[in-house]
Amino acid sequence: MRVHVLGLGALALVACGSEADVSGPGPDEPAGGDDVTSSAPSAAAPSSDALPAAPEAPAAPPKLGAPYPIVLMHGMAGFGKLEVGPVEITYFKGVVEDLAKNGEAVYVTLAPPYATSEVRAQAVAKQIDDILARTGKAKVNLVAHSQGGLDARVLASPNGLGYGDRVASVTTIATPHRGSKVADAALGLLKYLPASQIDELTNALLSIVQKTAYELQTDPTFREQLVLLSEKHMKEVFNPTFVDDPNVVYKSYAGRSNLRSGIFACDGSVYPNEPTKLDAVQLPLLPTAIFLEEGKLKVNDGLVTVESAKWGTFEQCVPADHLKEVGQLGPSAASFDHVAMFRDIVARVRQAGL
Repeated sequence: MRVHVLGLGALALVACGSEADVSGPGPDEPAGGDDVTSSAPSAAAPSSDALPAAPEAPAAPPKLGAPYPIVLMHGMAGFGKLEVGPVEITYFKGVVEDLAKNGEAVYVTLAPPYATSEVRAQAVAKQIDDILARTGKAKVNLVAHSQGGLDARVLASPNGLGYGDRVASVTTIATPHRGSKVADAALGLLKYLPASQIDELTNALLSIVQKTAYELQTDPTFREQLVLLSEKHMKEVFNPTFVDDPNVVYKSYAGRSNLRSGIFACDGSVYPNEPTKLDAVQLPLLPTAIFLEEGKLKVNDGLVTVESAKWGTFEQCVPADHLKEVGQLGPSAASFDHVAMFRDIVARVRQAGL
């Protein structure tokens, strides 16, 4: 979901659009090589119909086989790059630069910020094709945050876009594979909650994703996106439809915050949970974190429970809220080294020979 940038006036820029990059060094290029022009819309164009025609990819000699390029996919309301005066803000803060410094070919796709994963996956598919043409590789490794993980699943699923032959692995970080009850609350689907609590949760979510109550009621695209993220839709529609491709490796990570250790909730992970490392949730996520806990029983990152984030091979719980996972929001985001997390994720993908 969208990073809420405080004190930088980013909302005004998002309303005017943001820079769309599918960028990263080619397999034989140093970091900072020529960009591949994105065929995705800006943040102001939440529809795949608005996509400009993709330019012809530059010719590249065929270089097939592993390891495959890393492709980062953002969540709801996400963006590629924003420039606010002299300050440049990226969704995956510092991640591309760090991975490129370590010799990785890394690309960042851009999806319509307020749309269903079916629409977002169509936009990303064109960018994946450009990346494969540029690198000469047969496949890519997708690493996706939040709703980006659902986009990745649609992309790879035989019942979706059928890109399983072009996707080696899908790694999701805090993706609501079983929905988020915060979306149910915003849509008014939880009839047992008092109106005051519904309003509090709705306002918290809208603040995070930079939307208004008016848009919640009147924007059909935004409402469709929230329906997608609801627990009922994920359970009854999305998961039965977009089944995994058996030839794709699926891995997942979950965030835990609000000073919860994750004992029991994070059991069964490949890598240890480290329960002594605790995270204090950032203020905008506090109401939703408390709500999702349901009496401290359900550990979560402020928007997605650990239970919902598990998919495929459950790799690890990390002590971070939903925004710290990508290095966003206030100064306290620095309390978690998200860059090191992405470094570990990619290293583990490489260890699998992908």
